[in-house]
This record gives sequence, C-alpha cells and structure tokens, in this order.
Amino acid sequence: MITKHSHTSIASIIDRLPLGPYRIGIVSVCFLVALMDGFDTQAIGFAAPAISSSLHIPITAFGQVFSAGLLGAMLGAFVLGPMADHFGRRWMLAGSVVAFSLFSLLTPHAPDLFWLLLCRFFAGLGLGGAIPNLLALSSEYAPRRIRGLLTGLLFAGFPLGGAIGAVTSAYLLPLFGWPALFHVGGTIPLVLAAVIAWAFPEPLQFVLRQPDGQRRVRQIVRRIVPNMPADETVYVDTEERPGRLPVRHLFSGGRAAPTLLLWIAFSMCFMLLIALVLWTPALLREAGVRASQATLIVGLVNLGSVAGTALGGRLVDRFDPCIVLVTLFGIGAIGVSSLGYAIGSVTLLGLFAALSGFSLGAASSALLGVAVLIYPSMMRATGVGWAMALGRMGQATGPLVIGALLAAGYPPNRIFLCWTAPALCAAAAAMLLRWTGLGTAPAAHRGLIPDFARSLRPVATKSRRGGSQ
Repeated sequence: MITKHSHTSIASIIDRLPLGPYRIGIVSVCFLVALMDGFDTQAIGFAAPAISSSLHIPITAFGQVFSAGLLGAMLGAFVLGPMADHFGRRWMLAGSVVAFSLFSLLTPHAPDLFWLLLCRFFAGLGLGGAIPNLLALSSEYAPRRIRGLLTGLLFAGFPLGGAIGAVTSAYLLPLFGWPALFHVGGTIPLVLAAVIAWAFPEPLQFVLRQPDGQRRVRQIVRRIVPNMPADETVYVDTEERPGRLPVRHLFSGGRAAPTLLLWIAFSMCFMLLIALVLWTPALLREAGVRASQATLIVGLVNLGSVAGTALGGRLVDRFDPCIVLVTLFGIGAIGVSSLGYAIGSVTLLGLFAALSGFSLGAASSALLGVAVLIYPSMMRATGVGWAMALGRMGQATGPLVIGALLAAGYPPNRIFLCWTAPALCAAAAAMLLRWTGLGTAPAAHRGLIPDFARSLRPVATKSRRGGSQ
C-alpha cells in the first residue's frame, strides 16, 4: 500500500497496479484506430476498378494512387511521431485520426486523378501519424510484463482491418457503390477521435511536467484504480529524459547500432508484407491460378498475419527477442519462396500463404515490441515513429521492385524466390542486435534501458553472484 507523503515512481505505479477497465478502454480504442488503418488501406485496393470506371482513370494509374498513400504515411510517421514527444500524445493522435477520417470522406468527391492523389496522400499522412502515437500512448499505460503482448494485439488490428475491408467491400460495393466504403472508413474514425480527445489522458510522465502535475497525476491514478485512497504521494519520473532534439538521441547512449538495425529490419519486413499482399494475386494469375483461388490465397495470408501479429509481442516478452526474430524471418523466407513451387496445388499454396502471413506478421509485431521497450518514455513516440517510417519506406519501394522484376521478364516462381532476400536481410539485422546488448533473456524480465551495454552488466553480475533463481 502506498504510504502517505511517500515518493513513488510513475513506472512502478504503471507496473504494479491492476490493468483495470480504464486502461483496457485506452488499449481498446487504440486497437480500433489500428483496425481502421487496415480497413482504409485495403478499401482503396478493392475500390480501384470501380473508381477507375467512375472517374475514367486508367487502372495502370492506380500505382500512383497507392504510392501517394504510402508516401503520406511515411511522412506522417517521420513528422507527427516526433511532434508528439513535444506537444503530447493525445492531441497529436486525435488530430492524426481526424486527418485520415476527413480525407477518406473526401475521397468519393475527388473529380479527377490529381484530387484523388491529394486525398490519398493526406489520408496516408494521418494514418502514418496515428500509428506510432497510439502504440506509444498505449505502451505508456501498459505494465512492462505485458507490453509486448499488447503491442502485438494492437498491430494485429491492421490485417484484421484488411480482412474486414474485404468482407465489407463484397457487401457494400454491389449495393451502394464504392463511395460507401470511404463513408464507413471516414465516419467511424471521427467518433474514435472524439473519444481520444475528450476521454484519453496524456502519459503520466508528460502530465508530471505540466503545471499542477502532481494533482493531475493523482487524478489519473484514481481513474486507473477508483478505490485508491486519497493521499499526498509524490510521484517522480525515474526514466531517462532526453534533451530538446529527440531524433538525435536515438543515436546516443548506446542506441545508434540498435536503431540502425531496427530500421533495416523494419524496412525489409514491411517491404515483404506489402509485396505479399499486393502482388501475390497478380503473380498467381500470371502462373495460371484462377482468380477466385488467388483471392483465397491472399485471404489466408491475412488470416495468418492476424494470428501472427497477436502472438509476436508475447514471444518477445517470453523469449530471447533476437532468436524470436531470426526464427520468424527464417520461416517467412521458407514460406514465400515455396509459394512459387506450389502452383500446382491449392492446398500447398494455402499452407505456405498462411505460414508466410503468420511468420511475417509475428515478426512485424515482435519488432514493434522491441522498439517500444528499448526507447525511454520521452522519446518512445519518436523512436517508434522513425522505425515505422522506415517500414513505410520499404512498403513504398517493395511493389516497385516487384514490378521491375516482372517487366524484366522474371517468371513468378523466380520472383517468389527473390522475396527471400529481404527476409534474410531482416534476420541478419536481428542477429546483429545481440552484439548491441539486446541479450539472451526475455525482454519482460530484463528491464531494458537505452544504454544496452551498461544495463546488461549489472544483470550479468547479479546472475553470477546469485546463481539461478
């Protein structure tokens, strides 16, 4: 029990108190935002043929439309993630959600290709800003022991939103036309933005630095645990506090190598995931697979990804993060390369598609779990935002590389084989993380702090003295 006038660290409060309905509500709303991101990303793909016919835009021009959204998402992650470290997570998250909501609603009113590109760019900008902020905000209120699990569950919202988009598109397009997809995808996020703006708290570390911070922190703590007795506990922030330039601090305190390696892994992983979703139908049809079967295969990729993203963070909590990532990327390499050699069997195609989606989805959420653990609170949104931005950059370049291989005359089975390259690059980056001090113990039991070499030495010394527990 907290004693009167005691000094208590914010981190210990977050880790020690029960999760409770209040924090579950925060995570649930963040999950719905992530789900709407996946819905919007898939909706433009499903609606492309109808938009092409309605606006008389050649279907070949939709490569620009997809790229505009991905470019906006990349810039949003670069810009809006770091801004939240200065101005607060809640308002930046709410503003990002409003942006992608409004421009989704404006998409059906675009009269030509130029305005369509503009709408998709700014919708992507909001999407890119929302994701690192919702991940950072939810992690601020999650106990460290389950932080990786919650990150994985949040990231599972992306493929689940895509799967819901597929089902919704099949129902709405024939009955109401393609604008209905964007009406649904724009209206629901507006409601979520209102909830975020009026009901969400800022992270306790951020609140503590504001005027009357102690009183406001006590109010939030009593929301987390309503029966918490009123007292005069003094809350302190014991986490490392960076200077005025958070981006620079991503490369200080022993973080330079882990940051660069995370960026490599993120870009390779996201490149492979987007190529797998966007190009698999076309490549399978090129190889003679029927359109309905190709759609089924992509559906299995999404289902596997949903399961994998929900599990990846938990794997990081319980096992060595490096071994987890290397294993998942290795399985992903086997899965995607095998797709090209299973063309004659729909059963085998489905098996390898689900395996690929599961392993790469789990790897992506495991990477996010590692990212939110290795950066301290005051730069967490910046670290996750830049990592996500590099992932978005991989998304933007991946489809172009596959298109270039097709144009060069590569057969589908060779292209599937080429997909092992980014998976193996990501696995190598994960293995090199061991050299930075991201050691062999499960992340949840190691208490990661930014200076890896410094943080692991006391743990190793304690282990030698005390033996196994």
